[in-house]
Amino acid sequence: MNTHNLAQLTHRLCTLGNGQKGLRTQLPVEVTIPAESTDPVIDIRVSDETVDRYGEIISASGWRLDHYRNNPVIQNAHQYGDVIFTLGKALRTEVVGSALVQRWQFAIEANPYARIAYGLYRGGFLNTASVGFIPIRWEDGTQQTAWTRKYLEQELLEVSAVGIPANPNALMLALKSGAVDTQDLDQLRNVLNGVAAEVTRLTKRERNQSLLTSVATRTHTLP
Repeated sequence: MNTHNLAQLTHRLCTLGNGQKGLRTQLPVEVTIPAESTDPVIDIRVSDETVDRYGEIISASGWRLDHYRNNPVIQNAHQYGDVIFTLGKALRTEVVGSALVQRWQFAIEANPYARIAYGLYRGGFLNTASVGFIPIRWEDGTQQTAWTRKYLEQELLEVSAVGIPANPNALMLALKSGAVDTQDLDQLRNVLNGVAAEVTRLTKRERNQSLLTSVATRTHTLP
């Protein structure tokens, strides 16, 4: 059994949204729509004890949730560079049996990304999510186990929707079924165009500032 020895996981480590080193893994999810709610919410099983694509298992009883519950945002594809990537928040995060489950509320009034995400999940066109966590204790598998590593204790830092709007087939099917509206896509395109224009403007300003600084420096050093 290993504790706090992340060096053994170097090949899997990445930088999480808060700057700490940890792991991310993408998992299939089960989505249900709460019958009692008229709000844009879904109940989702984010992680259970099935073997993931890395041959690893995350023990449900090992989840440490306090840090995540302080800021339970749902991001798109673990992107944190702009508020547009915040799709909503988790109203509930808890371990039930052998699974980590949440209730996601989507910010559909504020973010066209969130409206599309809600439609895709609600319509069954997306069925994966991703968690980011810091391993605390784990054990390595053997030739007799079906897994290569089992995480026994881990701190949850991130939960993210996956594949929005990166899967064009899902978007097309969602449009045909009515789960996503063309107006939502138009609004999303306008927002993204605005973000791209702002990035271009800031990049140009930084480049001009760098040029002016270079010229001033060279002028100052002339004999």
